[in-house]
Amino acid sequence: MKKRKWTLHQQGTFLVRLGSLLERGYSLSQALEFLEIQEPLSRRHDLQQCLSRLRSGLPFYQSLASLPFHHEAIGYLFFAEQHGDLPRGIIEAGKMLIQKAEYMQRLRKTSSYPLMLLCFMVLMLTAVGHLLLPRFSQVSSTLSSSPSSASIVFMHIVSIVPNVFAVVFVLCIVCFLFYIGSFRKWTVAAKIHAAMKIPLLRSLVKLYVTHLFALQLGHLLQGGMSIYEALQAFERQESLPFLRAEGRRIKDELAKGLPLDDVIGVCNYYEQELVLVIRHGQSNGELGKELNHYGEILFQAFEERLETLLKFIQPLLLSFVGLLVVCMYLAILLPLFSMMNHL
Repeated sequence: MKKRKWTLHQQGTFLVRLGSLLERGYSLSQALEFLEIQEPLSRRHDLQQCLSRLRSGLPFYQSLASLPFHHEAIGYLFFAEQHGDLPRGIIEAGKMLIQKAEYMQRLRKTSSYPLMLLCFMVLMLTAVGHLLLPRFSQVSSTLSSSPSSASIVFMHIVSIVPNVFAVVFVLCIVCFLFYIGSFRKWTVAAKIHAAMKIPLLRSLVKLYVTHLFALQLGHLLQGGMSIYEALQAFERQESLPFLRAEGRRIKDELAKGLPLDDVIGVCNYYEQELVLVIRHGQSNGELGKELNHYGEILFQAFEERLETLLKFIQPLLLSFVGLLVVCMYLAILLPLFSMMNHL
């Protein structure tokens, strides 16, 4: 099946409906058959394949991965089957995909109009710099008038802006090729280490990975697993490479006799409060419950941080476009006024 048949929002909506049916007492196969009726023909065949794989004995997360669904949602479903609360895990996965889809849509809406204006302004500046400003220079030399220093500055800005954007465009292509050819092959530790060096991404990465680790570990502990068994579950899943790598690393450190809070505390990609939550949860015997609550709090903080970032993008782009407009008009009008004074 082609990925375009299931958008992120469609995947999320389907999972939320499926989890709600399971909470109402439907079996998994009954819920899938019921939802299949409501789906368009292009997606019914996919659900039939999922049902056949489920009836052949495969776990639900593997049956759904054949569609394919988003890898992060598959990871949520794997852990939901491990801790025994499948309806809740399915609903959480669905809500996560819906929120991800909404953020992507808002980002496109927020940036599309300013980026379109920016591209138009670059074309205008290119035309002005190559067609209009050289003629002003010729007329000015004919009249034996020298342009003012302000005119020279704005004319220089107008002439170099298109070249700057050309360089930025080439750099974007190089970064994209680097991501496709090299970055995706890096280990999880190398990717996180690189992301932690970028100031804008550092706080988002820390919130995300701490939320993911705390939420899934809390679910597994609440489901009756020990910490060691939960880490083994982290290792077995393949949809979330970060948790797989962390499960292996933390399990090895615990085998050396180190406590969990010390193993977490040496990592700079976790929020500092996670160590305190672990210590407090272990002291009162409610580690799973407190990790779960802490993961939910971090997710809210992550959402708020993204909201702030989205609100900042559009005004910044529009302000930059407005600055370019002012520079273009001044680059045209100042030489024009200067020549009029010499007539």
